[in-house]
Amino acid sequence: MRGVVLGAAFVFFAGALFAQPKTETFTSTDGRYTVRFPGKPKITTPTAKSAIGDLQVIVATYATADANVYLTSHTDYPTAATKAENRKTLFDGIQNGLRGSKGKIVSEKEFEFGPDKLPGREVVVDKDMGKQRVKFKVVLRDNRLYQIAVIGTADFVSSKDATAFVESLELTK
Repeated sequence: MRGVVLGAAFVFFAGALFAQPKTETFTSTDGRYTVRFPGKPKITTPTAKSAIGDLQVIVATYATADANVYLTSHTDYPTAATKAENRKTLFDGIQNGLRGSKGKIVSEKEFEFGPDKLPGREVVVDKDMGKQRVKFKVVLRDNRLYQIAVIGTADFVSSKDATAFVESLELTK
């Protein structure tokens, strides 16, 4: 009987171990990063109009059946915009653009990313009267800005899967 219980426990724990959601490693060779999406992302290249000129943004998105979104992007900025003395202005502009006129900042923190201690900011924003939440991180390497975000319900944004996605970003050479 003891062996049956131990065997059943092993099967249960092994099943739980292997029942992790499937992820797909996405590699952006042009962007020089990898991230683990829950499926194959769609790539778009919109142009963003800004005070410093038109910027090409390379975006990878994956939307779930329940309308939650995983997103990464990278954008090359003019060197002057990314200098240390302009970094706060750059991060504030991105944050304010995401927040829009009706969004509410839930949390904001500066951080250092990776072994090179690159400058970054993490922000959580409630939009649409709290019906949608956005958690995003921006990281600056040289003049390239990386963004990684999850968009959806508050429960989704704070979920284990969303956190694993955001934490999976790795910059490559």
